[in-house]
Amino acid sequence: MRLVVAVVKPSEVESVRQALAAVQVTRMTVCDAHGYGPLHGSAVVQETMLEIAVNDDFLERTVAAVTTVLDRAADATSRLFVLPAVDAVQLYRSVRGPEAV
Repeated sequence: MRLVVAVVKPSEVESVRQALAAVQVTRMTVCDAHGYGPLHGSAVVQETMLEIAVNDDFLERTVAAVTTVLDRAADATSRLFVLPAVDAVQLYRSVRGPEAV
């Protein structure tokens, strides 16, 4: 299992969502975020963070879908992180592990 975290402009969220839906990735968490640093001209800017938990067999298609959209946007401030997910728990069904994702 992996946790894919993408930091994008708010205007790119719908394009990323559509690209993910096209590869059967339909669940994600969308959070408002603020970016700061030299790429932003040392100003605080509005960003959106997408958190997408996937099983290993969905990892490559998820990363490819997100990077395709971000490459088209040609935005130097967008970022993508892939982190290991040790466990997942689906609380309403008491399911753990890859089935919970």
